[in-house]
Amino acid sequence: MDEIEKMPPIVYEVYAEIKQHVGKENAISAEDLSNQFNIGERELREIISTIRKSGELRKIIASCNHGYYIPTAEEFAAANRRLESQAFSLLKVAYANKKKAAKDGQYIIPFGPYYKSVFESFGTEEASNQTGGE
Repeated sequence: MDEIEKMPPIVYEVYAEIKQHVGKENAISAEDLSNQFNIGERELREIISTIRKSGELRKIIASCNHGYYIPTAEEFAAANRRLESQAFSLLKVAYANKKKAAKDGQYIIPFGPYYKSVFESFGTEEASNQTGGE
């Protein structure tokens, strides 16, 4: 049986606070969380990322323009779509960077098979061409 790696106490404290904010209308802002725990917003984002990836901390942490919250069953799909949209947006930027680099001789960032499969899942012919069949 695998041991669960213990996280720093601040992770559990932030998680416990966010668990009290159920529903988008009850979101707590990053600024409020940062002030409450006397941490910077960058550190807070790292803590949120740790919580989101954790198998131990089971609640889903969603975000909106007003902060972080635990989504209700009805809000879950929209919260996940937001994350997917953000991820796809970042992939688009990475693709644009690759095109720009190829045009002016800057370093070309190679996309591996994983990224090719991600772009192909969106059905874009351009994505298949840009990965160069890797």
